Amino acid sequence: MGRPATGQTKVMGFRPPKALRDEFEKLAASEGRTPSDALIEAMHDWVVKRRRAASAKARPAVPPTDS
Repeated sequence: MGRPATGQTKVMGFRPPKALRDEFEKLAASEGRTPSDALIEAMHDWVVKRRRAASAKARPAVPPTDS
């Protein structure tokens, strides 16, 4: 995933628990990634998961066919 040009996107801020933040930063560094890049990937994956779940709920159940 590429990064957008500076100033082109809204900055988000939040305060995760210290232990979670420390482990997250350590894991990102071990993969040679920035925490920002890892968070963007995690957010993307979560959005895709939620879209799939919403889509599955919207589809009517298909009754089994007798073969």
